[in-house]
Amino acid sequence: MSDRIARPETVLSRNGLLAKKGLMGAASIMALLVAGNAAAQGAPQQVAQADTAASDEGGAPIVVTGFRQSLAAALDAKRNSNLIIESVSAEDIGKFPDQNITESLQRLPGIQIDRENGQGTKVRIRGLEQNLTVLNGELFVTGQEVFKVGEGNFTRTDSLESVPSELIGGVEVFKSPNASLLEGGLGGIVNLKTRNPLDLKNGLTVAGNARLNKANGIDGWKPTGAVVASYNFNDKIGIILSGSYSKTNGHYDILGGENRGNWAFGAGRRDTATVPTNYYAPEYRYVTDRDQYRTRWGVSAGLAFRPTDTLSLDLQYFHSDLKVDTREGSVKFPFGQGESLGLLPGYQINSNGVLTSGTVRAQSAEAISVVDESSIKSDNVQFGTKFDNGSNFRANVEATYSNGTLFRDVANNDVRFTKYTVRQGAVGGPLQDGVALNSAAPATFDFTYSNGDLPKFGIAPGSPPDLFSNPANGFFKSHWAFGDRSKIKGHSIRTDVAWDVDPSEKGKITVSAGFRYGQRTVDFTSGRYLADYSGKGEIDATKIPAAERVPGFNYNYTPYGYFQDGAIGYKICDLPEANKPAAFAGCSRFGNSPALITPYDTFTSNAGRVETLVNPNVPGGKVLIQNRAQMVNALKWIQNLYPSTPFSFFEDPLQTFYVKEETKTGYVMADIGGKDDSFHVNVGLRIVNTQLKVDQNQGTANPTYYGTDSWNGVVKDFDTSSVQRSYTDFLPSVNVVVDAAQDIKVRASAARVTSRQPLFDLGRGFATDFTRDAATDKFLFTSGSRGNASLDPFRAYQFDLGVEYYFGRQGLLSAGVFWKEVDSFVVTQTVPVFVNDQSGGRVGPVSQPVNGKGGRVKGFELAAQYAFPFGLGFTANYTFSDTSTEFSNDFQSGLPLPGVSKHSFNGQVYFEKSGFAARASYSWRSKSYLGNFGFGDGGVTRTLGIYQKPYGQLDGQISYQLTPNFNVFLEGINLNKENTKTYLQFPELPFRYESGSRRVFAGVKFNF
Repeated sequence: MSDRIARPETVLSRNGLLAKKGLMGAASIMALLVAGNAAAQGAPQQVAQADTAASDEGGAPIVVTGFRQSLAAALDAKRNSNLIIESVSAEDIGKFPDQNITESLQRLPGIQIDRENGQGTKVRIRGLEQNLTVLNGELFVTGQEVFKVGEGNFTRTDSLESVPSELIGGVEVFKSPNASLLEGGLGGIVNLKTRNPLDLKNGLTVAGNARLNKANGIDGWKPTGAVVASYNFNDKIGIILSGSYSKTNGHYDILGGENRGNWAFGAGRRDTATVPTNYYAPEYRYVTDRDQYRTRWGVSAGLAFRPTDTLSLDLQYFHSDLKVDTREGSVKFPFGQGESLGLLPGYQINSNGVLTSGTVRAQSAEAISVVDESSIKSDNVQFGTKFDNGSNFRANVEATYSNGTLFRDVANNDVRFTKYTVRQGAVGGPLQDGVALNSAAPATFDFTYSNGDLPKFGIAPGSPPDLFSNPANGFFKSHWAFGDRSKIKGHSIRTDVAWDVDPSEKGKITVSAGFRYGQRTVDFTSGRYLADYSGKGEIDATKIPAAERVPGFNYNYTPYGYFQDGAIGYKICDLPEANKPAAFAGCSRFGNSPALITPYDTFTSNAGRVETLVNPNVPGGKVLIQNRAQMVNALKWIQNLYPSTPFSFFEDPLQTFYVKEETKTGYVMADIGGKDDSFHVNVGLRIVNTQLKVDQNQGTANPTYYGTDSWNGVVKDFDTSSVQRSYTDFLPSVNVVVDAAQDIKVRASAARVTSRQPLFDLGRGFATDFTRDAATDKFLFTSGSRGNASLDPFRAYQFDLGVEYYFGRQGLLSAGVFWKEVDSFVVTQTVPVFVNDQSGGRVGPVSQPVNGKGGRVKGFELAAQYAFPFGLGFTANYTFSDTSTEFSNDFQSGLPLPGVSKHSFNGQVYFEKSGFAARASYSWRSKSYLGNFGFGDGGVTRTLGIYQKPYGQLDGQISYQLTPNFNVFLEGINLNKENTKTYLQFPELPFRYESGSRRVFAGVKFNF
């Protein structure tokens, strides 16, 4: 599959491989297997090994193995490529403790990666996230093309964390395309390559590794391992089977709250009369203790068949399965409009309006338990046949099928440590005002605040020091559950032909052409688990006859509810008296309504639900919360709490969408220059016609709900707009490589590139967020978001110019400049929108994506590497990436692209001798702009920038070759325990924080 004839990105061929294969022998196989990733690479790596084996300066042939050999292979692949390319071999992957394929790429020039929960997630090429990931050059589905994480439902796309690095035989990163490469990468293309069994020795090959891993801050060593078995039947038929298993856990200290949009600065604060200075008051600060448990296994299988010398057949299968169990315990500290009464005297606010220290009086002290369970699966099948009779004509046909699924459920519980009133009384009995079941708890409490990347919180004098740990204070307040489901499917078929117009090795001209049809569909569903209260007497108001309705009242609700909270009464109580059943006469929903959501539990009445969470970042060092182990199955958990109330999953139409993309592609390409020439020119044109269909849901002007309110259900009646579009892109490309001297190459490239629109930006409808105002006991609109099915894809012209100097023993000095003129970036606008709520409605910020005017990406890359004869070696690279767009906020215009660090550096030092090997790698990236955050402040919408502070991570490994077949090793990830720190506009205004987790692996690698 990786030898597609219409992709001459290197001048190496399978014929060249076969001519040199005898030189390799068992030593070459050993060099590839020593990493324990069980396999050889494709043709370029095998040739590189043979060349290395014969290049000793003393004239005697030696075989270079280990990590140094893998760098030599990558260096030869780069040198022999006709494109601007970076590559990673299986040996390179195996020599670092990479947890997934994203982390395997982080040390390459021009590559940055995003991280979350101690895992590499998304690859950025020259800072850009708009890239394409393919498997053997074709369609690849991971199941994480579109997903959400956390209680705040943060949207994420295109993560590679589910892809085991052990199943990958190598990776190519194309920074410049040719016409035969699949379109879709604005920054570049990441090509994951599987292994070919016919590239291995005849007979049986087995290799693998077995490891234990442990992260700091959480107990338990967890197993990981991989094994590969291959059998080569005399170069005619070969089979290969790879398997990997990984179990990890991790602990992280988190600062959050950005999902709560009810911030304030001036008029929106409740303490403006006593605190005249404006300051940034978040709705909540969440101090979170997060434990995450991951189980991932993967399988890949390959069959290679050469029935004749001219015909080859290849079949590949790739499967991954990732389960993520995230358990959070958070303490919520209110600052803003909702449950905070404001600052007390003695505060300090700096000139930027940032609170640096002070004491806050709050009406509520709460903690939240969250269990987020996700299961991601993907299957990718590829079949290819190739005809090559050694003449000047070649052809191949390939077909793919891919399928990915995601199933996610989230269970949530709030507990209260200050007095909390609930509904009392029963239908048909006397109605009572709300009373507090946790009557021993204080009505308010004061907490101290001291600023920092992870701020310090304490209990102020006069408030109970054991507020969060005294069982007498605790009441199980709110319960709710929701989830997501997604299905991603794709298939493609393509054919390529190539003809050598002039087959001589000097002045060689090859013309190639091809056609491809591809289809991809994304079906994403979000939903909520709703309780049916009809058995408790709640009515379906939509069924009240029109003749009985009183003008001005709301009848657009059904007898369902999302938040199971004892403060919420019957919706019946909001109806006119003429519409109420007799038992509800005179009641008010948030006043003297009978109890609806029961039974009630306190920490003393049901101690079996209580878990003690030790967290040094919360006052007193520990907090009592809902036991998270009981919440693993969200539906079962919430149903057991309310056994007489049936729960069902209801789709949320405004968060649900369907996208179908069909592409018809043709290309023609010419390669000029043979191996005896000092130049190579590639020129081509790729034409792509895209048929795009987006089914997007929007609420009606006066919607009805499955549920009692917009915040307490999902939209029942909605409009689906099916937007169908067609557009054609002409993508020319030119690549030139010139041997300026024997060891100096000059490269130049120009191309038109395109990248698909973000899926969430295309599909989502108008979703709104609400929060409860403790002063009014009503739910108020805070913020919203909506998509845009009319978004155009990213398009750009790009230009590259570089020079490479190869010298000595694996020596390289290179420099290159790049320039991209982007027609249009997708930018996010925050606009004020009026939305109805329980207080008659209010204006709040709504974010929406639009096509901006475009921008520019420019920069340069520097790289160097060398291997000394005594075993020491190094690699180093630096990338400067400067971007400018029309992004703006209240403080700055012409903002950079989100996620792009202007400066990034990667360096590796290694030593190998007499079976001993040691390696260290450091990756660093500078500050980056992540996007804007907007909130409504009275009649003003304020928009500030979100920035991530510089991040640097140190990884390393030491190993010893006990025997030719066994190697023991010790590895470490994030040895310096670097934290991720994000601020809002001002470095002293913390926004997010995630503690760095060090992970250690110990194990053995084997090969036979």
